[in-house]
Amino acid sequence: MTSAQPGPGHLHLQETDDGVLVARVRSGDRAAFRELYLRHAHAVATAVARWLGHNADVDDIVQDTFVRASERMDTLRSASHVRPWLVTIAIRLTHSRLTRARRRFALLEVFRWHEPRTSDPRDRAPADELVAALVRVPENHRLPWTLHRIEGEKLEDVALTCGVSLATVKRRIADCERSLSHALGRWAPASGGEP
Repeated sequence: MTSAQPGPGHLHLQETDDGVLVARVRSGDRAAFRELYLRHAHAVATAVARWLGHNADVDDIVQDTFVRASERMDTLRSASHVRPWLVTIAIRLTHSRLTRARRRFALLEVFRWHEPRTSDPRDRAPADELVAALVRVPENHRLPWTLHRIEGEKLEDVALTCGVSLATVKRRIADCERSLSHALGRWAPASGGEP
């Protein structure tokens, strides 16, 4: 996976919080951007690898994510939530790559990895059915569901990343789960109560 070696001045920036780093990046500080990369590249790569498995595309998407982030740093709504924002960019780039390349196999492998680990067959959906159902869900519902259920992001962070209210995120996740439950019949993601 992606890795980079710290450079001069890294120790000083290491102690700086993400909000300060983002402000410095917005003013053109390349060292601050490098620190953001060092701090978050592994998390971004891990999120992408969950979709693609461990292959060369992961590093490409991580690099593309940070290029896109550098171009759009001014669109980040909450500088202290840079990691969920970066993961969202990475997931969108991953989805685009999968669509363009028709990499259905990689998605199937990911959802097999995320299948429930119970012996009850009603709790297991074949990965291909889940993928087919998930692709039919609108992206503005699929993205919050993926960030929360697959990536484990907190609902508040998902709301910030998606640029909507907490109530809207909860509704979209619930709508996505209803769509999946309806499409799959016998299987729905475990909600554990609240989305």
